Amino acid sequence: MCSALHDIGHSSLAIADAADLEGLLEGKHGAWDYIDHNLMKLREAETTVTVYLPHGRQGQESLNAILEALSQLKALDSAGEMGRLECAATSVKDEDWATSWRKHYEPVAIGEKLIIRPSWEGRGPDPEGRIALRLDPGMAFGTGIDETTQLCLEALENAVEEGCSVLDIGCGSGILAIGALLLGAGSALGVDIDQVAVNSASENAKLNGVSDRSGFICGNLAERVTETYDIACANITADAIVSLAPDVPSFLRPGGLLILSGIIENRETDVTNAIASIGFSIKERTEQKGWVCIVSEHTGTVLLC
Repeated sequence: MCSALHDIGHSSLAIADAADLEGLLEGKHGAWDYIDHNLMKLREAETTVTVYLPHGRQGQESLNAILEALSQLKALDSAGEMGRLECAATSVKDEDWATSWRKHYEPVAIGEKLIIRPSWEGRGPDPEGRIALRLDPGMAFGTGIDETTQLCLEALENAVEEGCSVLDIGCGSGILAIGALLLGAGSALGVDIDQVAVNSASENAKLNGVSDRSGFICGNLAERVTETYDIACANITADAIVSLAPDVPSFLRPGGLLILSGIIENRETDVTNAIASIGFSIKERTEQKGWVCIVSEHTGTVLLC
């Protein structure tokens, strides 16, 4: 079907195929941090190919050509191996998709002090007296809406002391490093293996006026970070936390704090075992919608979210 559509001039196609999901899941047992429920629905879905056509004569001509291609494929497929080979058409509203999502983005209050606001909002004082953390969600990897980021920012609110230094591991949009600076940290460094994330974090730091106190670098944590910090935080997966656990304490000053996020409830034991193996004891545990927050201690307090 895709080949036929290419032949009549359609190269931008959306394909939904249950076999793709089966290939993704093959051999993967018990190590998933999170699987979107909508993705799992694909397992029962009929294979489809979607193409977008303009309204008017040009679109109608294209649709006629697609129907003819389907008819030819049906004639060749006497065994019925290609499925129903039927076409369904519907209309979609023509709008600026690059910006229309903005109307669905709402400010989000975090903890007692912060509020996440989109970059296009005015810069006046917050009506509730909160500290505004401004992001461009169009390029950001995190917007402050997800539970793991909220847990991290709430932990930072309690942990940050005036002038302290912060290391953001797997910084993404830079939201944790920027949040820490707005809460009073003196400096923050973000590190990520994705250059796009580093660029995004740098732009978001400019939006918040903290570029002079922050830095973002691309590369492996152990290879790029050489100093020690008062606080280290990471909003990453349980597997990444387990992998990094033996190294992270070397980046913390005595009595420093460690804030970790991205731990889905059924991976909690894996993380707590990894932390226990390097001498951290659990003091507190909280949970939000299946994501766990743990407070543990090792020559100081360590927070695991």
